[in-house]
Amino acid sequence: MSIKIAVFDLGNVIFKFDLSKFTKAYLKKTRRHKVNDFDELISVYSDIAYSYEKGNMSSLDFYNAMVKRTEYSGTYNEFSAIWNDIFKPIPETIKIVTSLVQNYQVAVLSNTNELHFNYLKECYPDIFLLFNKFFLSHEMHLRKPEDEIFKHVVRYYGILPSEMFYVDDIKENVEAARNNGINAHLFTDQLELTRQLKSQKVRI
Repeated sequence: MSIKIAVFDLGNVIFKFDLSKFTKAYLKKTRRHKVNDFDELISVYSDIAYSYEKGNMSSLDFYNAMVKRTEYSGTYNEFSAIWNDIFKPIPETIKIVTSLVQNYQVAVLSNTNELHFNYLKECYPDIFLLFNKFFLSHEMHLRKPEDEIFKHVVRYYGILPSEMFYVDDIKENVEAARNNGINAHLFTDQLELTRQLKSQKVRI
């Protein structure tokens, strides 16, 4: 069965991100000193971050929840700036996507949130123009690895699951996609991604 659609995760596939950069800046403005490293802060806010990723709260509600949970003293604008300042494009993957768009529809399927997505779209418009569709957790009210988020993409294109090539950097998401019949692959680097695409006879 030939591949008709190529779908990419955003984080650590199209854009590298470093949450520790956010943590270092964030902790400078919280009085909750017992939360003093990356792992501790992640454990404190992970549940509200997941809720935010599913679109169950607004960006302002997310900020207010963080303030309440961790006694953060920065303004909303200060919070937004450090929350977003964690990304860098991955040129090698973008080069592959640029090649794929000559012959295929290329989309994004991402667990992301309103602040991150709007920031990336504004800062990197040329990259975003490569993709014909964005399937976003905060708009769909679904998160990977939930089955329904993968089924939604397949239904949208009206294809067989095996006709979709999907790449993600998280093993759990890849396994969930495969369980739904999707041709899914774990991203490690551009050389492996190229090999995976060629193994499926995708023209790049």
